[in-house]
Amino acid sequence: MRKLGTIIILSGIFFTSCCSNKLHCKNPTKELVYTKSDYALIGKKGITTFPKMTVETNYISDSTMHWKTTNSKGIVAEGDEKISYEKLTDNLHFLNWVEKNGYVISLIINTKDGKVKAFWSFNDEMARGKRNSTFTDGKFEFVN
Repeated sequence: MRKLGTIIILSGIFFTSCCSNKLHCKNPTKELVYTKSDYALIGKKGITTFPKMTVETNYISDSTMHWKTTNSKGIVAEGDEKISYEKLTDNLHFLNWVEKNGYVISLIINTKDGKVKAFWSFNDEMARGKRNSTFTDGKFEFVN
């Protein structure tokens, strides 16, 4: 009986130490365990998948990011941007920037649910005010 008790105690210690530094840690009696920092965006990298392109982004600081897009034809573009950033909640992040080509990009990223709502405004000589815009949805995931 003492051996069984020792095994149970050691198993508990092992389980606790293994899970203390993991993002997703299954607890037999609870759902997955997360902390606020698990959903933080700044200082991390992510991939956003839109219907016509994939974007790899390094959220360097709350004022700077680097992006790299690959469209459906395999064409790659990249750039560094000065961004406006607002943390709305622990897992909702609002970003906005103006690119050299005149595109204005606004995103709301839900790092918990992996959803992105994007609004793009761009030059269009045929449109009213010579600008056009579109909404698009995407999927977000962190990368190492």
